[in-house]
Amino acid sequence: MAEDRKIVLSEDPHAGVAAPVMDLVAAGVLAAISLWFMIEALRLPAPGGTATAPGLLPFLTAASLMVMALILGADALARRRIGVAAAVPGGIDLPAHWRRTAVLAAILVVYVLALEFAGIEVAFELFAQRIIIGSFEVTTVVVLTAILRIYWQAALWTCVAVAVGWVAFLSVVFRLVFHVPLP
Repeated sequence: MAEDRKIVLSEDPHAGVAAPVMDLVAAGVLAAISLWFMIEALRLPAPGGTATAPGLLPFLTAASLMVMALILGADALARRRIGVAAAVPGGIDLPAHWRRTAVLAAILVVYVLALEFAGIEVAFELFAQRIIIGSFEVTTVVVLTAILRIYWQAALWTCVAVAVGWVAFLSVVFRLVFHVPLP
């Protein structure tokens, strides 16, 4: 009798298995977070003893996450050893969209830093309302235009128009309707 094996790859049956390098990165991040939580849980005071320590449940949860991360990492190393990466030219088994994702992450890091350190503010009157254009608006238009251009791939003027329109709408709503200052 042949052994019937049902392999479940993911929630999307056509998604396939993640690249071993991606699983290794995920395992490393999960292990680091688990270790951090375990250390922080141990630093909590235990006034009634170990059994009633407030850090016991977080420690056990983080420890179980650490075990899962180690299993994920071991599985990824095993898949890498059997040649999953060998079928890819150059031996790099990263997905094709990884470069765009890395660019997006870099753009978002620059965006957050620009919001933190940029100090632009221009104020003027329009229809008896004080309008302020600050670093949030300028930076967000530039970043949103770049993201739209990369992922939407429309004409540059279309990306700029959508970014300006959306940012202007959000700025008006937050500043004039909700009275929330933007960064």
